[in-house]
Amino acid sequence: MTIVLTAAVSQKPRWLEGNPCHQPKIHIISTFVSAVGGSEWRAIALYEELRHYCEVQLWSTAIPAPELLKQYPIRRIRQHWGRFPKTGTLIFMGIFSFPKRWVQLTLPSRIIVVYNTYTPEFFAPTLRRLSLRGLRTVEVVYASEMIKQSVNYPGIVEPSLIDINHFVPAPRSAQWEAGDRFKIGRLSRDEPEKHHPQDPELYGQLVEHGCEIQVMGGTCLAHACGDSPHIHLLPCSHEQSLAFLQNLDCFFYRTSEQLLEAFGRVVLEAMACGLPVVCHARGGYTEVIEPGRNGFLFETNQEALEILLRLKRDRQLRQQIGQAARATVEAIYHPERRQQIINFYLGLSGQTSN
Repeated sequence: MTIVLTAAVSQKPRWLEGNPCHQPKIHIISTFVSAVGGSEWRAIALYEELRHYCEVQLWSTAIPAPELLKQYPIRRIRQHWGRFPKTGTLIFMGIFSFPKRWVQLTLPSRIIVVYNTYTPEFFAPTLRRLSLRGLRTVEVVYASEMIKQSVNYPGIVEPSLIDINHFVPAPRSAQWEAGDRFKIGRLSRDEPEKHHPQDPELYGQLVEHGCEIQVMGGTCLAHACGDSPHIHLLPCSHEQSLAFLQNLDCFFYRTSEQLLEAFGRVVLEAMACGLPVVCHARGGYTEVIEPGRNGFLFETNQEALEILLRLKRDRQLRQQIGQAARATVEAIYHPERRQQIINFYLGLSGQTSN
């Protein structure tokens, strides 16, 4: 899809001409409807980084999840009350619907759209409205090269920021004993489209081969998975995600054909925990997985089964893959690269997405 916009010439913001500490307020806008959503946590992670440099406000375009509202300063946008960001840098985290009229009433110094959800039907209309049909510049950041190519519009690719000092490998001294069942798990929102319809069949086959299946965000699969004592379907919980990942031997991930993962934040969190990841070969995360070195990609149930059983049998292989996965994530989130991302949003990098 080709999008034609008449781009205005980007002017250097006045606040950059003097002391770089005198920065305009940054507003991060998203839905914040899910306490375990990738877009929500991408927005929060960016907030946590930027708040050390300037004033940052989180804005919700919908009713925010109570769990997030308790922990973070999220304000609900109310156009009729005049409650919305009016100046400064506007960062739209994800495109979920056509933007409301309030965006036309703003006078921002910068507008940045982070396109990290595959919603092509909203992409072009959103950019047209935010740019006032070409009268002001809109910068675009993509979650992956895959999602960038899907819309054929200029922009830069950035990973979703993850705290790799939080997501760390667990001590393995008490695991991988000969009598233990091999623990395979996945983590996502508890919604049917987050799961592939063939997953329950695969889980059943793995149980027959002595595996234990743990699915956080899997209660929606209760009917399909039956009552096997070795398939555990748990509600999703961001607070428990680290402990959940550290208790696994291997991470598995696949979604339905109706959902395309633009990035797959949870896959990189699992890699940061030193887990070998076995993922469907469809999604933004495939750009960081080198099959056989730091993870595995598969196309069919049979391929997934063979890879998972190979990892079950070969402790040395899963340690090797897990260590390479951790090293990959450390390289992606190297302090210098992390600072480059922060500087981009602060307007200090000299890099623009257009």
